[in-house]
Amino acid sequence: MAFRGFDVSWLAVLGFLMVLPMIGVGPEWLRLFGVCFLLAFLPFLRSDDGDHGMESYDAGTNARFLVSQLLFGLTPWGFVASLAQLFGQFVPLARYRGRLPTPESTDQTVALRPPFDGEWTVVNGGVTKATAHSWELLAQRYAYDFLLTDDLGRTHSADGIWLEDYYAYGEPVLAPAGGTVVAVKDGLRDHPSPGTGWTEWRTWDVRGNHVVVDHDGEYSLLAHLQEGSVCVEPGERVEVGQQVGRCGNSGNSTEPHLHYQLQDTPDFFTAMGLPPAFSGVELAGANAEDPRTNGRGERRRWAYLRRGQHVRYVTDETAEERGADRPAAR
Repeated sequence: MAFRGFDVSWLAVLGFLMVLPMIGVGPEWLRLFGVCFLLAFLPFLRSDDGDHGMESYDAGTNARFLVSQLLFGLTPWGFVASLAQLFGQFVPLARYRGRLPTPESTDQTVALRPPFDGEWTVVNGGVTKATAHSWELLAQRYAYDFLLTDDLGRTHSADGIWLEDYYAYGEPVLAPAGGTVVAVKDGLRDHPSPGTGWTEWRTWDVRGNHVVVDHDGEYSLLAHLQEGSVCVEPGERVEVGQQVGRCGNSGNSTEPHLHYQLQDTPDFFTAMGLPPAFSGVELAGANAEDPRTNGRGERRRWAYLRRGQHVRYVTDETAEERGADRPAAR
């Protein structure tokens, strides 16, 4: 939420002043700064504008999400994770000396395919500040959230009360490129109340069950996987399109979806997000007609995605049928 161009949610960092009197190095009135933590959740109080064709969350659902985030922050592990995410921001700022990666400056070396088969919808994410998943969180600046939807834009059948009602739940999640698995997490439950705004605030990891794959120095994070579905191990070599797990609702997730981000290091808290360009895609929906370039005027058959688009991977067979020429994924 911005005021005259300034994102006031960043004032939430003042909340850490409340820690000083707790450790005996400041006056008691500094505890009042604890209310500043609420500013971090201002963006979640507004209702979704619905321009991506998905079902909008109402104020009540957003309020329940806010309460979940507050409860998570009050747990010891949630407090530590929040600190790690906040202060981890300074690592990429120092590493890039303030000149953070952009689509124009990034020379992506790995050819990425979408981490799924079939047509999925980009519910969140883009490569501009206006469309970004989480612009101020540097690791997640260029992240994407993907969902499966029906012809009416709904993400579930029936009333959406059960996890199994959601079209994305249990769908295979694939390696977007070949590489080596460097980290996995499994065993965290899928939150059983999807679509209500509540998240798993007792989780040890906001990513939930996840897999991190090293593509020779560029790292893919695939998060919120289904409990018990991760089928790779650290050190294992995976091929492009190989299944690594299934879509779930673990971690900080309001309904089953796939969170994907490309980052410059394997560490979630100190990484810088990189803008991922996907090859071999067929796009429909919002802004699908825009040409995509590598920032130097050269037309490439890669696409930067944005919220509202419907994305389908064009396989070798369909590419040959359509006469499409795409970069070879590795």
